[in-house]
Amino acid sequence: MKPINIQTNANELYLDCNATTPVLPEIVKAVSHAMETVFGNPSSSHITGLKARYILDTTRQLARKVIGSESGRLIFTSGATEGIQTAVVSAIYAAMQVEPSERKKYLLYGATEHKAVPQALEHWNRLLGLKAQLLPIPVDNNGLLDTQFIAEHAKDAAMICTMAVNNETGVIQNLTQLEGVIREHNPHVPWMVDCVQVLGKKALNLDETTIDYAPFSGHKLYGPKGIGFMAVRSSAPYTPLIIGGGQESGQRSGTENLPGIAALNALFELMLNKESQRFKSEATLMSYRSQLVEALSSAFPSIVFNHDLNHSVPTTLNFSVEGVASRDIMDVLDACQIRVSSGSACSSKVTRSFVLDAMGLDEWRSGSAIRLSFGPATQQEEISEACIRIKKAADALKNSCLIVADTNNDNDAQLDGVVQLKYDDHCCYLVIDRKAKEILIIDPHPALAGRIENIVSCQHYRVKAVVATAVTPVISQSIELLSPILMPSQSKNEQDIFGWPEAEATSCDAVPVECEGDVNGCVSIGERRLFRVGTRNPVYVLSEPAALKSQVHSDFLFTGAEASPSAYQCFIGEHTLLCPGRDAEHHIAYTPCELSGDFPIDDVVDIPVGDTDEFWHRDDLLIIDVRERQEHVLSDLPCCAEVINVPLTEVIQFIHNNAHLRERDIICLCRSGNRSQIVANVLKRHGFNSRHLLGGLALLGSPAA
Repeated sequence: MKPINIQTNANELYLDCNATTPVLPEIVKAVSHAMETVFGNPSSSHITGLKARYILDTTRQLARKVIGSESGRLIFTSGATEGIQTAVVSAIYAAMQVEPSERKKYLLYGATEHKAVPQALEHWNRLLGLKAQLLPIPVDNNGLLDTQFIAEHAKDAAMICTMAVNNETGVIQNLTQLEGVIREHNPHVPWMVDCVQVLGKKALNLDETTIDYAPFSGHKLYGPKGIGFMAVRSSAPYTPLIIGGGQESGQRSGTENLPGIAALNALFELMLNKESQRFKSEATLMSYRSQLVEALSSAFPSIVFNHDLNHSVPTTLNFSVEGVASRDIMDVLDACQIRVSSGSACSSKVTRSFVLDAMGLDEWRSGSAIRLSFGPATQQEEISEACIRIKKAADALKNSCLIVADTNNDNDAQLDGVVQLKYDDHCCYLVIDRKAKEILIIDPHPALAGRIENIVSCQHYRVKAVVATAVTPVISQSIELLSPILMPSQSKNEQDIFGWPEAEATSCDAVPVECEGDVNGCVSIGERRLFRVGTRNPVYVLSEPAALKSQVHSDFLFTGAEASPSAYQCFIGEHTLLCPGRDAEHHIAYTPCELSGDFPIDDVVDIPVGDTDEFWHRDDLLIIDVRERQEHVLSDLPCCAEVINVPLTEVIQFIHNNAHLRERDIICLCRSGNRSQIVANVLKRHGFNSRHLLGGLALLGSPAA
């Protein structure tokens, strides 16, 4: 088996530091030294063990200085999640030590807490049998906790969990104010504060607070993964989570992760060394943020920042761009070698931000949020380069009609035929005739309305119709929204409830060869015809180009999510592609023989990263880059093979147009391997000889030609 060899990318700008951080060279050196030289067991009494014990003890002392905690416990853990579990177990076990009738009935946690907190509370509450009610503490539009809610419920709380800085928005909680409210109404309730995102960004002095548990994680501040620590107040109840060995004075058993602790040692030395300037001042970090805000606002005129910058650490920006999906922004930033986080996965499955939902922000903001985060060791050169690349990324989006601009180089001018847009598992279809500059829209979704409007405006298309296969609240809302904008000259009484333009569709100059009956008129799209079939849950049949023909073949059939196959069976020809209304499994399109739901085909072949030499040097291959056009034009593929760009949205038309390519050796690729696997599977189902690059271009770094 070949060793895994994942390439690095020297041009990468990593702006996802709230997720994890790169390990600083000084810290790498400390880890390497500990592994190579100071490898002893700190519990051993010989000299090698004593050297290891010295690192352990000095790191604990440095940690106390960094967080201002000279008293109480300071325990090394595997990370913040273990610290959270330990705190929750300690508090709940303590709450169980009274008579059942006297036990507190609530476990309070901030509604915007990291999921590790409520899930830990739920888990240990059930396992230990406290049977308390979990109550999320509401937040306002700025993400700040509702102190009145805390005041009303604190007296009956067995534990209260809050966080210092939110991981998605960077919002800073006022710990002094929270402490005043909590201690006024319940002086002894165990209070945990998740301090993961505050370390290195705001000063801490835990001894001046009554915080009982403060978990930290090393990998959020330039350390390796798998190491963390927690501070526990002297008077706080404490129950070890891990027992067996007596390490950490019996408070956390298991041989200590000495290389990780050595990493913390180096980190704390850097933080305490005011002359090194390794970590930037708060003023410098705010300057970085101002530069990024200016660049983003200039690049994306419709940008909205999802948090008040005055209530946030300067290292986090959370934003949404109206009318543009977070996936589109993240993909094009990734093509520009900028790494950020998105609320949406690479697939079309939509993931909303529970943090932004809790803050009461609009649904589109929650579903299209981008988080950009840098660290306190970020350099000015990185910020300057990021600002340049942000503009480049926005220009690519403008050129692909994802953002409307005064001028467009127009990457999407190549759109022609059937285009599939998806939101979650909902399928919307655009039927475009590039030559005639006409478009027809089938089953739009409100979340796609901005994208559709941008395409129409950017390309100056004439909209022939906006139609539906069913009268559902979602589709009806979309038609109500889009029709007046895209077809202002057409009144509502000229359409039926499905948006079908009755006046224009009363007569047809062509009929489908497969089945001439049951056609309820047609609408022309350039040389094609869209036929409507049925009146209750209509389906739509798109013909081949009909120039000088009275009869045409059915090329595409749009079935919607409600229609029965019996309603459109006779319209299916040998080469008709069936376009579903729902597509949770990413089948994209069906062949006539797949109506039974059977897919008797082998799984697509994966190409591991280590087997890509043929990929770059064989000129007989056909490489299909399934990234969006704006990604494709930003990063070249240095290879000898023929390369064509077929985004997911255009796969249906590609299958229809390219039966002659079924014998070619095809390799699909994308950024991460997710989209390319989908396309390779679809092509294989439709008779193509397709494979895909496992892990995508992300694992290749910068491949050599």
